[in-house]
Amino acid sequence: MSDNQNDKSESRDIPTASGTFQAASIPASPPRFISVEQLMDASNLLANIKLAHDISVDDNFELAPEQPPEGSLEKRVAETMRRAFWDMLAEQLAQEPPEYSQALSLIQDIKQMLSKCILPHQHSLRNHINEVMDLQLIKQKIENDAFDISYYANFTIDFMGRMCAPCRSERVAKLKELTDVVSIFREILAVLEVMVLDMANFTISVMRPHIKQQSVTYERSKFEEVRRTQEAAGIDGLEYTREWLERSYDVVEDHVEGQAMYGTTLTDVQGTPVNVLHGAYIELLNWEHTHYPETCLVDQERFMQISYNLRKLTLTSSVLLVALSAPADRLSSHTQFRDKLKADILAILSDVAEAEYKEKVVNISEHLALEVNKQLQVLGHPQLTQQQLTEYQQSIRAVVEPNHAVYSLLRRRIMTFIFQSLGHSSSQPLQLPGGIGAVSDDIASYCGKFLKLCSYNKAVFGATYSDIIASLMNMTDLSPRTK
Repeated sequence: MSDNQNDKSESRDIPTASGTFQAASIPASPPRFISVEQLMDASNLLANIKLAHDISVDDNFELAPEQPPEGSLEKRVAETMRRAFWDMLAEQLAQEPPEYSQALSLIQDIKQMLSKCILPHQHSLRNHINEVMDLQLIKQKIENDAFDISYYANFTIDFMGRMCAPCRSERVAKLKELTDVVSIFREILAVLEVMVLDMANFTISVMRPHIKQQSVTYERSKFEEVRRTQEAAGIDGLEYTREWLERSYDVVEDHVEGQAMYGTTLTDVQGTPVNVLHGAYIELLNWEHTHYPETCLVDQERFMQISYNLRKLTLTSSVLLVALSAPADRLSSHTQFRDKLKADILAILSDVAEAEYKEKVVNISEHLALEVNKQLQVLGHPQLTQQQLTEYQQSIRAVVEPNHAVYSLLRRRIMTFIFQSLGHSSSQPLQLPGGIGAVSDDIASYCGKFLKLCSYNKAVFGATYSDIIASLMNMTDLSPRTK
């Protein structure tokens, strides 16, 4: 057998997410190429999609200055470059005669930033900036020894005072108290950066209603453009979305056969396309996979935050149920005390990673034992004995153990409530799950946020989901049923 034949017959085990496959069994395909420009275009499209999406789904969305992590290399490099720029400006201005190359670059930057602080229709202001900060005219002044850098500093400060938001007036006014030219321009740039951001956020607030009207169509069309770019490179832009929906389809089918569905308590879910999609959305609150569906990526952080808060509230409610049962059950009817304990638990769990819950629940058990004994004393009831306190704390600490009965039950009830909410179209309100009274308003709030995200996602990608689920069910048209 020749070497070539050996090469063709030899197979290699290539690892994948689901195991291994034999490389020799895959037919060769011609190479595909994609240009750097196409990749950049796709990247810009994704950035634009995310911006439009954030503005549409978050009424409080605002642009914020980018801050590199404290102590990071990026932050150190940026600080070094800024310091070098201002040091060079100071050195050039101190020369005899002064050198103004850095000053020219600075004025050019300020001119551009001032232009970003005015509205598109304010042509006279824009023309005034261009006239005063005409770089050709400034170069002529420098050549004829008629350039006064303080004039441009004063012009900029006066202009900023006229155009800034009221909340920036005090900071702009303080610029006039500075005497060192370099310090003045350093602070001018710092305030201008904030003013440019103010104008950008003002523009967003004005344009938000229009963006909301167009966002669904815009996101859908731009996502398709990205997919076409990916297809040109031989990439399936819906690979993980298909896997996500296929998992839900399998789960729904198993449920029809009597098995549990994503931790709910439902027993009568039909294997319809709508339930497949809704089951897929529920999985986003129970995510255990590496790759997120492409159609949900722009909301991944929001879904994960909602999931995190729902689990925290489930834990809080579970702890409260255990804490206000025997031997402290005589306190269960005192809603003010219950609400105080709830606030204390949430404060202890605030900004805590789930990996640290076990440690924090120890602190919670000690705190609740102390509070319960104090409350029993206030009400004139016998306090818990040392033995009771020990058992009481152990029962609270057990809540974080895997498959704890109370936590698991509340979790299933909450997931069931959310699943039912996804398909609820009646004017009749849904009944909140039992056992979550202390956190019911919080649960309802996060459920509402989740439904809003799912509704928007379905509006953008409903047709895409319909096609995928149709292929899974071997049906022809599901569009009306997934809207």
